[in-house]
Amino acid sequence: MANNSYRNILVPYDDSKFSQKALDIAKTFAKHFGAALHIVTVVDMSSVTSPGMIRSKDKKTIEQIKTSIKQSAKTIIQQKEDECATEKIKTIGLVLEGSTTNELLKLIKKNDIDLVIIGSRGLSGLSKIMALGSISRTISEISVCPVMVIR
Repeated sequence: MANNSYRNILVPYDDSKFSQKALDIAKTFAKHFGAALHIVTVVDMSSVTSPGMIRSKDKKTIEQIKTSIKQSAKTIIQQKEDECATEKIKTIGLVLEGSTTNELLKLIKKNDIDLVIIGSRGLSGLSKIMALGSISRTISEISVCPVMVIR
């Protein structure tokens, strides 16, 4: 395989230990192939099962929670972008909103992703809003590009 085989590598990132392992491996690939690393978190509010603090039907409260979660995700992604920059890896960080699987699949096609490196499991509970969960299996089955699942 030639050194320019992978130009765009996608790493879904939810701050779990599995996504951190996936990111570490993706950085190695990006350095080796000179690829751009797309680090993305998808905020999926539909996965929230009304814990006590979100029981309110007040749209303001839900919007405030969503805004807070998105800001936290942006901060985490920015930290990962900064880490990659110190290693001279071209990085594109994104925080998307919607169905995790759908958003990742759209991103793969839209950005000509050559390889997805994804953690096998994500976060749980309230943290699941930003988590991969069983997403890795679905992405590996449907994606139009190779997918490496990291345990």
